[in-house]
Amino acid sequence: MSKVLLKYIPQEAMPLIQQWYEQLPFHLRITKARKTKFGDFRPAFQGKPNRVSVNGNLNQYHFLITLTHEIAHVACWEQFKGKVNPHGAEWKTIYSDMLRQLMAKTELPQDVSTALEKHLKRPKASSCSDPDLFRILKQYDPHSPTVFLDSLSEGEQFVFQERVFKRGNKRRTRIECSELKSGRTYLISGHAEVEKFVNS
Repeated sequence: MSKVLLKYIPQEAMPLIQQWYEQLPFHLRITKARKTKFGDFRPAFQGKPNRVSVNGNLNQYHFLITLTHEIAHVACWEQFKGKVNPHGAEWKTIYSDMLRQLMAKTELPQDVSTALEKHLKRPKASSCSDPDLFRILKQYDPHSPTVFLDSLSEGEQFVFQERVFKRGNKRRTRIECSELKSGRTYLISGHAEVEKFVNS
C-alpha cells in the first residue's frame, strides 16, 4: 500500500496511515472521480474486509483528509459495529482525534491547518459539507475548470449540471439563477462548483 499511496498523499503522513492500516485492516480502492462523493466506507460483509475508497483525482491534502475521514469510519465500525449513527458523536470523536494526530505528524500548508482547526470544532459529514475547508482544499487542485458560484458577478452565465444559467441576486447562502433554456428560476448554493459559460 505504501508505494501506491505515496503518489496521493504527503510523504510524511505515510507512517501514520500505515500504522492505522495495521491496526484497522481494510481494503483501499482508489477510484475515478465521482460527482456525488469523494470517498466512502463499506463494513466487512460475508467474508469481505472493511472497504475504503477515495477518488484518485483529489489533490494530496484533500485525498489525505478524505482518507482519514473514511479510516475513522473503519475505527468507529470496529468499535461499535453499526450501533451508532455513521456521523454521530462517536465517529466525530474518533475522526477529530485522528485529524489531530495527522496535523501533529504532517507539515500542512498554513491555510489548510487553520481550516482544519476550525473544522475540528464541528466535524462535518464530508469536506464539501464544510464550505470553508472545501474552498481552501480546492485551491490546491491543479488547473481546475470550476469556480464557486458566488465568485461570479451578477449576470454572468455558467454551466451547472449540464445546463446553462445566468446568475442573479444572492439570498443569504443561495443565489437566484435563471436557466436560459426554460427561463425558470432556481435557488442554487453559493458554494456550488460551476463552470463559466463560453459561447462557441
